[in-house]
Parts: sequence; structure tokens; C-alpha cells
Amino acid sequence: MDILDPTIATEREHIDYAPRPTALNGLRIGLIENTKKNSEAVLRRVAEILETKHGMKDSKLVHKPQRAPLKDSQVEELKGEADFAITGVGD
Repeated sequence: MDILDPTIATEREHIDYAPRPTALNGLRIGLIENTKKNSEAVLRRVAEILETKHGMKDSKLVHKPQRAPLKDSQVEELKGEADFAITGVGD
């Protein structure tokens, strides 16, 4: 088993992170619900707060089974309708 220490360099490959937006107003929210109890309700509430406080737009919701990756079609759906996504909460 590997244990990674975040305070030291590793030999793992570099990850290019998405650029951070300069403003939140108008961004489209994607929600990835993982079928845990209450996850959809919590995600929708977070989206509601972001819409109210930061002027973000209505959310796009996709459902996926727990511990399963998104299907390629779901990724494409989110790419076309969301600027960022919030995933997996519940219980």
C-alpha cells in the first residue's frame, strides 16, 4: 500500500487543473448526485445558495450510482450545460 505525504514531491504525473474563474456571476452549476440518502436535497440547497448569493445560474443535475464513475454521456451532458460541478454528498 502507498502512503502519500502531501508535504513532499512524488513521482506521480503532473495534473493540469482547470483555470479558476475571475467572477462567479452567471456561472452554470452542475450537480452530480450519488444516490446517497439526502444527497439530491443537499446539492439542490447548495446550488440555491450559490444562485442567491453569487448570481449563478440554474443547475444541471445528473444521477450516478454510488462508487461508480459518470458515464461518458453524462460527462458530455455536463460539459455542454455546466461551467463546474459539485459532486457526492449525503447520509
